[in-house]
Amino acid sequence: MATAVYVSATNNAEIDGLLSGVKWSGTITYSFPDAPSDYSNPYSGGSGEPTTSGFASVPTQIQAAINYAVGLILSYTNANIQYAGTNGADLMIAQSSAANPTAYAYYPGNYAPGGDIWFGTQYNFSLAKLGNYYFTTALHELGHAIGLKHSQEAGGPGNVAVPSAHDSSEYTVMSYRSYVGASTTGGYTNEAYGYSQTYMANDILALQTMYGADYTTQSSNTVYTWNPTTGQQFINGVGQLAPGGGVGGSANRIYETVWDGGGVDTYDLSNYTTNLSINLNPGASSVFSSVQLAYLGNGHYASGNVYNAYLYNGDARSYIDNSIGGSGNDAIIGNVVANTLNGAGGNDTITGGAGNDTINGGSGTDTAVYSGSRANYTISYNAATQTFTLVDLRSGSPDGTDTVTGTEYFRFGDGTVASSSLVSTTIEAFGSTSVFRSGGNYYLNNISTGTGPTLKYQGNVVDTANYSTWSVIAAEQVSGGGYDVVWKNSANGHYSVWSTDSTGNFVTTLAAAPEVLGSDPTLKALEPTLQQDLNGDGAIGIPAGSLVTIEALGSTNVVVSGGNYYLTNISTGTGPTLKYQGNVVDTANYTTWSVIAAEQVSGGGYDVVWKNSANGHYSVWSTDSSGNFVTTLAAAPEVLGSDPTLKALEPTLQQDLNGDGTIGVPIASPVTIEALGSTSVVVS
Repeated sequence: MATAVYVSATNNAEIDGLLSGVKWSGTITYSFPDAPSDYSNPYSGGSGEPTTSGFASVPTQIQAAINYAVGLILSYTNANIQYAGTNGADLMIAQSSAANPTAYAYYPGNYAPGGDIWFGTQYNFSLAKLGNYYFTTALHELGHAIGLKHSQEAGGPGNVAVPSAHDSSEYTVMSYRSYVGASTTGGYTNEAYGYSQTYMANDILALQTMYGADYTTQSSNTVYTWNPTTGQQFINGVGQLAPGGGVGGSANRIYETVWDGGGVDTYDLSNYTTNLSINLNPGASSVFSSVQLAYLGNGHYASGNVYNAYLYNGDARSYIDNSIGGSGNDAIIGNVVANTLNGAGGNDTITGGAGNDTINGGSGTDTAVYSGSRANYTISYNAATQTFTLVDLRSGSPDGTDTVTGTEYFRFGDGTVASSSLVSTTIEAFGSTSVFRSGGNYYLNNISTGTGPTLKYQGNVVDTANYSTWSVIAAEQVSGGGYDVVWKNSANGHYSVWSTDSTGNFVTTLAAAPEVLGSDPTLKALEPTLQQDLNGDGAIGIPAGSLVTIEALGSTNVVVSGGNYYLTNISTGTGPTLKYQGNVVDTANYTTWSVIAAEQVSGGGYDVVWKNSANGHYSVWSTDSSGNFVTTLAAAPEVLGSDPTLKALEPTLQQDLNGDGTIGVPIASPVTIEALGSTSVVVS
C-alpha cells in the first residue's frame, strides 16, 4: 500500500496552482469495488458513501475511462500504479448517491477515504466515451485522487491558482472553466464531444513534479498520425482510443496533449487536405482542421487540436522533432532542436527557428522564414542536390545552419527573396581559381579543394544587390596569397580590377585607373595572369607584334609592341625603346609589372612609371635620353599609391597615376616628405 506524503511548492504558479500539497509514495493500487464490504468499516473521514443508498460498481465505461487515465499517468510519470481488482486499494472507485449530482474524489491521505473516487448516481456515466463530459470527469477525479487540486482555486503548498491565461480546459482537466475567462459557477459550456481527451500540459507538468518524468514513453522513433474524419490517433500505425468510439460526425474532435519521452518523433499530417498550422514548441498547439476543433461554448473554440507538453526541468528529450504537412497551404514552425520540416503539397510557409533544421517545401510555392535580415546569412547552393545551405552569422546563430530544398522563396526580416536568385552560378573556372556566385555573394574557390574566401570590401561581404551594373567576371589567386579580381560594368563596358588579400578583402585597384576601357593595355597585360581574354578581343594579353598606345599625355606617349616599350615623341612619332642595363625591356620578364606612363624631362631623359598588378605598388625609373635605366625616383624603388613622392611626380607625367582623383599633392594638404636632421621637407 502507498503512503500519503507532503509536497512542497515550486514557486511556479503554473505548477503550484495544481498541487494539492499531498501525493502518494510507494506502489499505488486502485480497484473497482463491487460491495460496501470492500471498504473499511468504519469509513472514518468519509461521508458514509459505501453505506449510502445507491452504492454500486461504476459502469464498465467509467472503468475503461479510469484505466485509460491511469495509462496516461503512467506514460507521463514514474509513478507505480497497479490494478487491484474489486478489493481494497489505495484508490477505490465506485458509485454512491452521496456523490450526487456529479462526482468527487479525496486527495491522497493516510485514512480510509484517502484517494477514493465517488461517482454520483444522478448522471448516466455509462455514456462515457473519449471526448465527452462523462469520460473527462474520470480524468478529473483521478487527478484529485493522485494529488491535483482545482486550477481555479488558491490553496496547496503555494496557495495560488493557475495563472488566468492557462486556467481552462485547454491547459488542464482540473479547471471548471471551459475556456480562458469563462465562469466557474455556470457549469461547463463545451459541446458534447468538446472535452479534453488527455491530461493537458499543466496537468502533465504538475504530475511529473510529484512523481518524476517518464522518458521511456515512446522513447524510440515515433510517428504520430490522426484520422481527418474520426479524430482517432495512430502511434507508429497502431490505432489508439477513438473519440466518441470512432463514429465521426460531431464526435470527430481532436483535443489532446502529447508527451513523448525521446527518440526522433514526427507529426505526420500527410493525409490532411486542410491548411495546417503546426507548431512544435513546448506548450504550443497545432490546428489540423477547424472542423476537428473542440467548441468550448459562447463563441470560443480550442486554439488547437494537439498541444505539446512542456519540457520537464528543461530536458530536451521530450521535444517533437519533425513534421510532415498535407496538401493544403500549411504553416509549420519548428523548435530549438534540429527539426526536419516537410511542407509536402500546397503553398507552405515554414519557419525552422533555432537549431540546424532540414526544410523541404515539397510541391507548390513554398517560403522558408528567417528572423534576421538578408545580410545576416550566408547562402550557398549545391546544384547536384538542389539544396541551399543558410548559415546564420549573428552572435549565437539564433537560426542555426539550415539545409533547404523545394522552397521558392526566403523571407527575411527585411524582405523576401526568390530562391532562384540565390542559385549558385559558376562565373569562370580558368587557372587555379574559380569564381561562383551564390546567395548574392562571390566565392573565390581553389579549383582543387573547392574552398576559398568570399569577396569582401572593407571587411563586409560583397552583396551583388549593392553593385547594380557591376559584376565579377574573373579572378585568380596570385603570388602572396591574394587575388586579382576583374569587374565589368554591363552599362558602359568598362572594367575595374581589384587586388585583395588572402581573405578576399579589397586592398587596392590594379590597371591604369580604378575604371578602364577594354582597350586599356594595363587591362590586357593582366589577361595572362587571369588566363583568359577579358575584353573579348580574341587574344590573351597584348598580342606580339601589335602596337598598343598605353598613354599619350604631355609630349611623350608610351607604346608597347612585340613585348617592348617605346617612348615616342608625340610630334615626331620617334623615340627610344625602354632599356635596363643596355638591354631592351621585354614585358615577358616583368610578369605583374607594366609601364603605365612616361614623359621626357629636362636634359632629354625620361621619367617612366611602372605599376604592379599583383599588389598595386608603383616604381618610377629615370632613364637617359636613349631610354636606358639610370636610377629610381620617388622615395624608394617600390612605393604605395599614397606615397607623396609619387604624387609629386604626377604633374610631370601630366596624369593621375594613383587614381585618387587629383594630379599631384592636393593644395593645402601639407605632406612631410622627410624630417631627418635639422631640416624637414614639406610639400603643400
